[in-house]
Amino acid sequence: MKNGLRPAFIALFFAWLVYLFSYVSRMSWPPIIPLASQDLGINAAQAGSFMTAFYIGYVITQIPGGFLTDRYGYRKVLLGSLLIISVSTLLTGFVDSFTLGLATRCLAGIGSGAIFSAGLLAITDWFPENKRGMANGLFMTSTSLGVSLVNLYVPTLSKGYGWRTAFLVSGLLPLLGLIAAYFLLKERPRVEQKTKEPQNNQSYWKDVILLFKNRNLLLTGIAGFGGQWATLGIATWANTYLNKSLHLSLVQAGLFMSFFGMAALLCKPITGILSDFVNRKVLSFWILLLLGPMLLWFGANQNESYLYFLLPAIGVLGYAFYPPLNTLICDSVEKRFVGTASGLVNAMWQLGALIAPLAVGAVIDATHNYFYVFATLGIGPVLGAFAILFVKLENSAVVLKVEEEVAVTKEPQMS
Repeated sequence: MKNGLRPAFIALFFAWLVYLFSYVSRMSWPPIIPLASQDLGINAAQAGSFMTAFYIGYVITQIPGGFLTDRYGYRKVLLGSLLIISVSTLLTGFVDSFTLGLATRCLAGIGSGAIFSAGLLAITDWFPENKRGMANGLFMTSTSLGVSLVNLYVPTLSKGYGWRTAFLVSGLLPLLGLIAAYFLLKERPRVEQKTKEPQNNQSYWKDVILLFKNRNLLLTGIAGFGGQWATLGIATWANTYLNKSLHLSLVQAGLFMSFFGMAALLCKPITGILSDFVNRKVLSFWILLLLGPMLLWFGANQNESYLYFLLPAIGVLGYAFYPPLNTLICDSVEKRFVGTASGLVNAMWQLGALIAPLAVGAVIDATHNYFYVFATLGIGPVLGAFAILFVKLENSAVVLKVEEEVAVTKEPQMS
């Protein structure tokens, strides 16, 4: 680790940066929903479907993106992701119809689909097992910082120069990142893996299929689905709730949501480090369980003063579960499958993010009551908390390895 300290943190930094730009792209939409909806002539459900379109592209590329990461390495994947994110976000600033908006948001999701896998592979490549929680905590601060960053500049830009300008700025940032990453991002050589894979391609795919039977991966996927259901629903609709229900201006709502993002940013390194020392299952359980009732309180609240506590608290609980769950993924499989395994699990997580904005938009259109919105969102993390209780930590690091060894020993007999 000492000899590889500098390249390790450079790799972590660029994985973090690409994830940040992806989040800036996806989260540039929620703060300007009231303005853009009026401009494009769309209702709340259609506005929510812009986020759903992003997550359609995001979900369908998780497993293919994980495979590409395992096969070609994280450097090429991250560079390609930056290019697609930049182009798709810039194009969103020029759309003049609902259909074109859906297309550009879906393309942005496709460009972002492999980033999570690439980041976890970079961490697994460079960081020892007892440091991966810390590295995952730092990596995941990108999403929280993205929420805060977007809410600090997007409402202000939109108010002064129009919502399209905000998307143009959000699209230029990953283009600058692409230039820097091309020259500075290096990858740790994986010579042994590259020489073995072509000779054992059939066996490799048999091993990949075993990922779908890995109990811990599937339970981690269910838990993360519940967490994502709440987190992305909050990030998509909290600005509009603060504007419409509590009658705050878009700039004021953006400022409060930046508190939400900053709290999430600060908590991730802490829970990441904790996950290196305490029971990750128990830590994840309590974070997810407490998020449900906190959302009920938020949805029932009509007092602006309480927001100074509620939004940071929800920011902590809505994002703190990521580092321990990420580390569980890395511990559940061999390194050569980290990309594909993380793609599989993240696909399950992002189904929650895909469905929640659209479902919540429908609840708003049907009830016009935001308490029901946040009650709906609170169901997901509570169910996810109980799913994580069935993870068996003592077997997590060897489950797939044992299954693979059995498959390899049986293969000659089958032939």
